[in-house]
Amino acid sequence: FRKFPQLSPFELLGHAWKNYTAILFTHAEKTEEAGFSEGEYLHEASETLLTLLNSVQHRYIFQYKKGNSLNKQRIKILERIMEFIRENCHQALTFK
Repeated sequence: FRKFPQLSPFELLGHAWKNYTAILFTHAEKTEEAGFSEGEYLHEASETLLTLLNSVQHRYIFQYKKGNSLNKQRIKILERIMEFIRENCHQALTFK
């Protein structure tokens, strides 16, 4: 197997990576089981996670396995991605 070097997002995408990145929180129902809302969970988040969220302009999506059907979850995620694309004025990401 050919081994490829590990590249950071910055090395691969330049400064623009932050404009094209969102955080997907899977198993979000676990936060509810722990007694937290999405907002409370983020409020209690580590400094590392908060720094990352700040760097990607607070673009995040919570994905729940319970309740909504998988198709409804996919539609919700795609709608959020479309919002992010509109925020970027439909600009494409280019690699360095």
